[in-house]
Parts: sequence; structure tokens; C-alpha cells
Amino acid sequence: MRTIEEFAGDRQPRWDELIQLASSLRGRRLRRASSSDVDRLASLVRLMSGDLATARRDYPGSPLPAYLERVLATTQPLLYRQTSPGISQLPRFFAVGLPRRFRETGPYIGFAALCMVAGTAAGWSAVALRPDLVGLLPPGYQASLAAGHLGNPAALSGQFSSQLSALIIQNNIRVAALACVLGLALGLPTVALLLANGFQLGVLASASHAAGLDLQFWALIVPHGVIELTVICTAAGAGLRLGDSLLRPGLQTRGASLVAAARPAVELALGAACLLVVAGLIEGFVTPSGIPPWSKLLVGVASGVALYSWLLGSGRHGPAVGTKGAVSAEVTQFG
Repeated sequence: MRTIEEFAGDRQPRWDELIQLASSLRGRRLRRASSSDVDRLASLVRLMSGDLATARRDYPGSPLPAYLERVLATTQPLLYRQTSPGISQLPRFFAVGLPRRFRETGPYIGFAALCMVAGTAAGWSAVALRPDLVGLLPPGYQASLAAGHLGNPAALSGQFSSQLSALIIQNNIRVAALACVLGLALGLPTVALLLANGFQLGVLASASHAAGLDLQFWALIVPHGVIELTVICTAAGAGLRLGDSLLRPGLQTRGASLVAAARPAVELALGAACLLVVAGLIEGFVTPSGIPPWSKLLVGVASGVALYSWLLGSGRHGPAVGTKGAVSAEVTQFG
């Protein structure tokens, strides 16, 4: 079998020609294009589609298939008029397209989760080394720790639980949006945001542990937290993908690289944000309920199993799905 360098070297001239021709035909210029230019564009797209099939078969572990997919994702729409996303397409997108977007962005999401875990560990260690940091927690939380009834609706008359739930939902929506948008600043603010929020969670967890309220604390966090933290890390992963497209544009210009990465990143972030509705329902009906703490933890485990079975297993076969005519873009770029 030919090496990837030999394969790419033979075909690189026509790939470059496709990129240059597509760039020259964008916007209104496509309407004034000659039939020969359109025919050549169609021919180059078909040839690159064949190259993509070969690259997927012969070089599956290399960045080459991802690079070809990214180029096709920006050139094919010039040939095929795409219908605007409609409500009828949403079930298929959530069933197949969103899980694929999640897996495509997996390395970025994994890095985001690692930042969150690192922040949580730092927050836990900070309180363990400096117990006086508990004084920085909200007064209501400190009172609950002192009274030994954290997350107990009967003892708190539901007031503290409902207030905390509202604060958590608002905070996670804000954090998810910021984590995605701030990725445009080369990803550094997104990393800082993840570390800060992980630190906050670690401080709360460590303070609850010191008060002997581990079970009550995790019963308060886990049922809805599995979904919410996944959404935050997913939105952050989408933002980091945007930042990486600017840092490593490959053979494209930074503007073209960002455009190619923007659509899948935005689709992923918005689709994942919809999961906060599910988390909100759990938080509204399960977290403040009077069921035993272990039952609440089981709800969190069950939601996590269902969530990741869907995200990691759905849509592994068949054509890419997002909006009609879209082609999945991979995380890395060739070059």
C-alpha cells in the first residue's frame, strides 16, 4: 500500500485547485460563473469524495480523512442547494447528528472535562488545607452545613433547595454560553472558566465532606449534575474547537478554517444546551423531593448511562446527519 505522503502528494494539486476555485466562486460570484467552472467544481468535488473514501479505508488513524471532510464541508454546499433546517429534521439531528458532533469533538470535550476535574481537585485541596475558606461560602450554605441538614427539604422547607436549583441552572446556562464563545480567544478564557467552576464545586464538596454530609451533598448534585456538567464540558469543547481552528488552520486561511469549524461547533453547543431542559426537570422534581439520598444518586447514575449510551452509541452507521446535505467535519486538520 502507498504511504500517506505519496497518496497526498499525488492529489494535493487538485485539492488545492478545488479550494481556490471554491473560494473564487463564493457568494454572488457563483451566479455569474461559467458552465465550465461549475463543471470543473463538480468534477473536483467528486474526485475529492473518492479520495476521502480511499483515505478512510487506507489511512483511518491519520488526520487526512478529517482534512478532506473539512474541505468538502465548505465546497459541496456550492453545488447543492441546502434546505433550511426545519422542525421535521430535529428528531433525526438529535437521534444521530448530535451524537456524531459530540464524538467528532471528543478530544476537546475530554480536555475540557480534565480542566473541570483539575479545578475540582484544587478546590477540594484548598478547603482541606485552609478550613477557614468555608467562610467564603454563601451564608445559607454555611448555615445548612452547621445544622447538618444539607439538601433536606423537610428541614429547609424547600426554600434553600429551590434557590440553589435556580442559581445552578442560571449559572450553568451562563457558563455553557461563555465557555463556547470565549473559545474564540484561542481557548484560554474557556480553560480559565472551567478551572474556576471546577474549583467552586471542589470547595463545596470539601466543605460538605468536612461537615460529614457527603451523601446529602452528592444527592443534591448528582441527579441533575451529570447532565449539566456534560453540557458545560461539551459547550467548552465546542469553544476549544473554534480556538484550535484559529491556532492550527492547516492548509486553509484562518478565516476559512474558522468558518469550517463554526457550524459543527455551534450545532453541538446549541444541541447540548437543550439537555439543560432535562436537567431542569430532574432538578425541579427529584433533587428537592423527599426520596432517600441513595435513590437520588441512582437517578443520576441512570441519567448518565442513558446520556452516554446515546452520545457514544447513536449514529455510528450511515451518512452524516445535521442539516440536509451537510458533511461531518473532523476534529483535526491535515497539514
